[in-house]
Amino acid sequence: MHQNRLFNRTRIQLTVTYAIVIGLITLLSGYAIHLVMIRAFARTVDRELNTLAGTVHDTLEAVLKQPEIVDPMVMNLLPGLCVIGKKCSPTKPDSKIAELTQKQGYCLRLLNLKGQQIATLGAKHHQFTDEIPTMHWKTITDDRGERYHIHTLQLKTTDDRDWGYIQVAQSFNRLDEYMSSLHLMLIFGIPLAMLLIGGASWWLSGLAMQPIYQSYQQIQQFTADAAHELRTPLAVTRIAVESALDVAIIEPEARNNLEIAQRQVRHLSRLAEDLLWLSRLEAKQLPLSLQPCCLNDLVSDLEEELAPLAIANSVAEQLHKSIDLRLEILVKQPLYVIGDSDRLYRSIANLIHNAIQYTPNNGMVNIRLESSERNAIITIQDSGIGIAEADLPHIFDRFYRVQADRSRNTGGTGLGLAIARAIVQAHHGSIQVDSQLDLGSTFTVNLPIAVAPRIP
Repeated sequence: MHQNRLFNRTRIQLTVTYAIVIGLITLLSGYAIHLVMIRAFARTVDRELNTLAGTVHDTLEAVLKQPEIVDPMVMNLLPGLCVIGKKCSPTKPDSKIAELTQKQGYCLRLLNLKGQQIATLGAKHHQFTDEIPTMHWKTITDDRGERYHIHTLQLKTTDDRDWGYIQVAQSFNRLDEYMSSLHLMLIFGIPLAMLLIGGASWWLSGLAMQPIYQSYQQIQQFTADAAHELRTPLAVTRIAVESALDVAIIEPEARNNLEIAQRQVRHLSRLAEDLLWLSRLEAKQLPLSLQPCCLNDLVSDLEEELAPLAIANSVAEQLHKSIDLRLEILVKQPLYVIGDSDRLYRSIANLIHNAIQYTPNNGMVNIRLESSERNAIITIQDSGIGIAEADLPHIFDRFYRVQADRSRNTGGTGLGLAIARAIVQAHHGSIQVDSQLDLGSTFTVNLPIAVAPRIP
């Protein structure tokens, strides 16, 4: 399967499709997990803030005497609390509130009824914008750009008067560190996951295509076997028809029928030979005889050999006109490729023969040899009937007919272009076609250039 370009290309397309689909599913799942984890973390922080705020709120309301006054009882309950304009209370090392503010990023603020800061705990070096507080969750930013998730509760004195507000905030540093770790895992994990997905997709596509490839091999083998088995009866039939035509005394009607049978047998013989040859070539059963091949000599020989065909084409139509077959060699030095000269000869001959067949009289077929930096380029351009755009993707398929009567008019087997492409691809080259109806066609063959051999 690896040696067959069609299946290789199809397997690559399947692999890419699998990888894209599975990759998208994986990325979407990862993104969904990412959102779920963020929300779970946020809920945890909210729950912790709510618990801490409620605990401190209940503790303070039991000792608050005067509105907006931070008395020693409050300082004792909140060690490390810093009152604006006064010294901070001493911090107790074993205090739970100190651990929360110093290690886990919590901070606490006491506000008066106007929302102005009275005292802080855990954020004495941070400045917040004072505003009238609301009882809703919100996010604030200090003067250093650090973000806090904040929860506000109203405080009352022991005699149920409004004292002010308490705000408990959690720094986003812990969330940011958590998200950084998660993003780092995604940055390194996603490429690794894509590599694993790509490998799995390649294996799955090969597994999915294995039955199809086995069926293709069976059909290919059947085609080769059928073409091989047809050769002998067709040869016998052809000899019998030719022997019957050699008889001098034969009815005109019988002779006409025998001539029709002779043409059809010749057509079937050519078809069987081409089909067998193409099947063996695609199955790698016809090894290439690789050697330096001079394309200058090849196209010159082809032009010389097929020139009579261009004239015979018009004679068959009983017209005193011909097709102008031209050759242009646009390279100054001999141009060599490594390949099988006989196979390349047949491939280019099929293209030229095809151009002559579908070019009307007084038309032109131009063969041009040139080179690019790495490739030799052989162009066969004709002024023939052209090919419709809808037919262009299929003209190299076996037995494809642009017009239903072509095979009857030309005697072709419908395999010439398929054989030409198979030979070019076997030489690691490519073949393209550009055509417009009634304006002609241009076939371009690209073959990798080889270093010219040294002549002793």
